[in-house]
Amino acid sequence: MNDAHRNAPSQRPCAPSRRLRTTALLLLAGAMIGINVSAAHADGSGGRQHGSRCHRRPHVPGMVVTESRQDFDDTWAALIGALDDNPSITVVATVDHAAAAAGAGLDLEPNRVVVFGNPALGTPIMEVGRTAGLDLPQKILVWEDRQRVFVGYNSVDYLAARHDVGDADTLETIAGALSGLAATATGDERNCESRWRHDRVLRRVARRPGVVTVASDADFDTTWSRLLAAIEGSPASVAFTVDHGANAAGVLEPTRLVVFGNPNLGTPLMQRSPTAGIDLPIKILVWEDANGVTQVSTTDVRFLKRRHRLQHVRESLDAIDGAIDNFVTAATSTT
Repeated sequence: MNDAHRNAPSQRPCAPSRRLRTTALLLLAGAMIGINVSAAHADGSGGRQHGSRCHRRPHVPGMVVTESRQDFDDTWAALIGALDDNPSITVVATVDHAAAAAGAGLDLEPNRVVVFGNPALGTPIMEVGRTAGLDLPQKILVWEDRQRVFVGYNSVDYLAARHDVGDADTLETIAGALSGLAATATGDERNCESRWRHDRVLRRVARRPGVVTVASDADFDTTWSRLLAAIEGSPASVAFTVDHGANAAGVLEPTRLVVFGNPNLGTPLMQRSPTAGIDLPIKILVWEDANGVTQVSTTDVRFLKRRHRLQHVRESLDAIDGAIDNFVTAATSTT
């Protein structure tokens, strides 16, 4: 050992100081924990803070999701009541996915979607981009997942990104209406949406919108008749149709939507991811473009798979994809 080390002062006298600092830090940490717990109970959340609720809710590209403070039946009743009380809104249809599943001998937690609209707000969007008719009228989904109830809807930003209709001047009005309806249904006006995350997701949706369009070799009425006949001659059944063209009072060229499904194929998707109910039943849009050519548009099943993270349901997805392909082919071509 050299002289420098031999003459160095002992480090032992400093040890009590380190112990004091450690004790102080532990006391401070304990105090902070006590503060956080007290605050959680003081706001009535029982320790379940707003941040954790936002973190734990489902994240689906383009969907605004809010957790309800009420049970499923009360949430649904509040939503339908709010829609019925608004004279500017027409309820087009309601779809009880769980009841349809039960009719097919399958189990599904409560899951319902209500379809509603106001042509004065929806028509300007389709004037900018007709395929927006695939996602119109508006839809709100209410579902239960492990004793938690959620309300979700497609954001207008999603609609704009997917169909390139950002110039439509009614989007902001629709956004406010959807937000208000969700707040009424859930009893919660808080918005958990991360703007950065939302914008990043929408850029991906704009790049890969998942809309497939095929030109028909026939006129509009013939194409529509072929499509309905193909669906009705299959295991699928028509849930409802929407005549966007008629609702627009002549502003749009002929545009109609058919909504159809088969619980044996759709239920496994919702069992895997309840949010898939917002995109079910399946939709096909028939529309006439500015050149008088009839087009048939639908959603690519691979888009739904990505959007709702539908893993391990390949058999159902393949069957749905095959059915859609058969229906579109029957509608657009005689060969």
